[in-house]
Amino acid sequence: MGAAGYAISAVMSLAAARQAQKAYANDAQAAMEQAEVAKIQADQEAINRTAQLNAQLARISASQSGGGVSIGTSGSFQALKKNEVKLANADISAIKFMGLQNRRKFQLDAKSSKLKGKAAVITGVSNAASAGSKAYYANKTGTT
Repeated sequence: MGAAGYAISAVMSLAAARQAQKAYANDAQAAMEQAEVAKIQADQEAINRTAQLNAQLARISASQSGGGVSIGTSGSFQALKKNEVKLANADISAIKFMGLQNRRKFQLDAKSSKLKGKAAVITGVSNAASAGSKAYYANKTGTT
């Protein structure tokens, strides 16, 4: 390959590096958006579970009052309510934890993509420098 070929190779290496960097930046952006979606989903699931708990507690209260018992006086109903709250709190904690885990995974994916973009640029610059050096020496020695 002559000097012109090496020069073209250098330019193409830089162009390819830029395109790779843009692609990795897009991947990083998509991962960050997925991280936000994971957070929103976890928050929504926690809200839904809380609403489900409130509905269950309302059914328990309605059942208790429908049975002719003063609301809040029966020990078995109190134990049932306490158990429902305990289960719901455990579910909500698990939902939030899994949401945080998913969000963290997507954030790490984004960071990885950004690093890959930087590596692509470094590789492209290195390849361009190598091709440029070869072009210089080919031109200097008259090699075609």
